[in-house]
Amino acid sequence: MSLPLTLAVLDGMVVSVQGQTLVAPITAIVETLLPKAGDVHSLGGSARVIAIRDTYVPLIDVGQALGYRAGPMDATQGVALLIEGEGGARAALLVDAIQGQRQVVIKSLEANYRQVPGVAAATILGDGRVALILDIDTIVAVSRGADSLRAEKRLAATG
Repeated sequence: MSLPLTLAVLDGMVVSVQGQTLVAPITAIVETLLPKAGDVHSLGGSARVIAIRDTYVPLIDVGQALGYRAGPMDATQGVALLIEGEGGARAALLVDAIQGQRQVVIKSLEANYRQVPGVAAATILGDGRVALILDIDTIVAVSRGADSLRAEKRLAATG
């Protein structure tokens, strides 16, 4: 029998996005909320912000950012995870639903597959499903820039 010397475990919020199961690190989540129509404002194009306690933060549709969905979902039909990245930047990640909170074992995606923009690693859930672990900082950084994760994916696939 061979056992690993180290085991990386992460406390995560398991969410679903367009039929996909994803994990957001709990350490990045400040709170969760159900967006109301009056709190979500469009900035033109697909850019949106959400009003949270007298401030506005970018609202990022995770399904659209990762290429699971072609257009933005109705914010009132999802759940927003208010997150704070390592640099202190805040954003609200819009997901379809929260499945629960659990500890997951981190499996390197880069070592077993390749680097995927917006994804830090993967895990295998207790029921055998594979779930991607979100790279919160990359998703927030890319959403603030002109590029999209889909454009980065296309470049990575061609390079």
